[in-house]
Amino acid sequence: MDVTLINPPHYFSNETDLHQGQIKGLTRYPPLGLAYLGTYLEQVGINVQIIDALAENLSLKNLIQNLRIDPPKIIGITATTPQIRGVIQLVDGIRQEFEDEVSIGIGGAHISADPEFFNRFKIFDFAILGEGEKTFADVSQKILKGEKINGIMNGEEEVNLDKAPFPARHLLNVDNYYMESFGNQFATIHTTRGCPFDCSFCSKPVTGRKVRYRSPNNVLNEIEQVINNYGAKYILFTDDTFTLNINRTEDICKGIIERNIDIEWGCETRADLVNDSVINLMSKSGCQEISFGIESGNEVLRKQIVNKNVTNDHIINAIKLCKQYKIETSAFCMLGFPSETREMMNETYQFCLKLKLDTVGLHLTVPMPGSKIFSQAINEKKISPEYWDEYAKGVIDEQPIYLPDGFSLLELQNVQKMLYRKYYMQPRYLLGRLRRNLKSYRKLKHEIGIGIRLLMKGRTSTGRP
Repeated sequence: MDVTLINPPHYFSNETDLHQGQIKGLTRYPPLGLAYLGTYLEQVGINVQIIDALAENLSLKNLIQNLRIDPPKIIGITATTPQIRGVIQLVDGIRQEFEDEVSIGIGGAHISADPEFFNRFKIFDFAILGEGEKTFADVSQKILKGEKINGIMNGEEEVNLDKAPFPARHLLNVDNYYMESFGNQFATIHTTRGCPFDCSFCSKPVTGRKVRYRSPNNVLNEIEQVINNYGAKYILFTDDTFTLNINRTEDICKGIIERNIDIEWGCETRADLVNDSVINLMSKSGCQEISFGIESGNEVLRKQIVNKNVTNDHIINAIKLCKQYKIETSAFCMLGFPSETREMMNETYQFCLKLKLDTVGLHLTVPMPGSKIFSQAINEKKISPEYWDEYAKGVIDEQPIYLPDGFSLLELQNVQKMLYRKYYMQPRYLLGRLRRNLKSYRKLKHEIGIGIRLLMKGRTSTGRP
């Protein structure tokens, strides 16, 4: 084996680890970034495999044993910030087993947001910041020819996304990934790179601020590929803002209709970037659900603290349009922004109640490296600058939570539990979901699972808050 790409868990444990997301009934996404790396490597003749330790729930011992079967010359590891503890454990294990026989590189969101992590943890041979496909393929070719590669490199962007090959999904085990309603007959597709927005809770985007778009025709071709080659019946578009360019979104929808593509799909977007025309076309082309980043029910907080210039009227109108065209709606909300009070948190609950959303996520605010809230939390001495490093070392078990003045962690968690239970345990909500899901065993089972977690843990997922 020339190259092995690894998607690690949050951390390795010998016991069943609920934080790894290995609970049947929850959505589990394929590591699309690694699949893109894989296809670029294959194009230059490099033999590559992907090990998704997260999806396969592998212990560190089993993963090392798998590597020993066909030892690679290069190991590439991707990591979001919550995965960084698993990365350190993994590299320590690889070094113990292989010493310097293998070259180890890291990429992904955490190292891109905090490049100096590479120098503080001197266990990697190289790191690639940002988009890594072209650069990693080039680095791999050099290493395989005997060249020593060390240090931090900036990834070379793919300017024309239509020239990028489709992800190497054949390197992934389709059975490892599923959605509640469609089992493993679903696929994720990313149609843009870059995010022009600057929300205070978001770390620096791996793909930068400049937005690049794939053409509608290119997207439609990939939709047909995942249907024909992988049996997909549902597609989740994983762009942060699928309707960023409304005309392009409409062209994708029209293409689905004109090509008679029989598919259901969902996406995420902003409430200020939809209108009647695009929602109508989205519905006609198979859109089943749209997730909106509402963040807070308090408009002033949303604008001034979150730095998200979306009004309550934008949100109300967007949800109204979705209901008109029979598209389910979900909302991402957060609790514990700087200066947020209990009254503001209750406003978020009341606002979601007024909107009659199908699904609501109430997540506690985690200060991610590279985000404005991370810097603010350090300046206010709410967390230490070394917090994530201590988390990576295993000295601290829990991810940091931003605590507004006047709150303890327990108090904030109790507010979260209370609001979750109040929303999901409404008789109106329960009866509505029951009627909607009676015809689908998968959906009904998923709803029952959510209900049990709400009663026991006060939240809808089994992961960290």
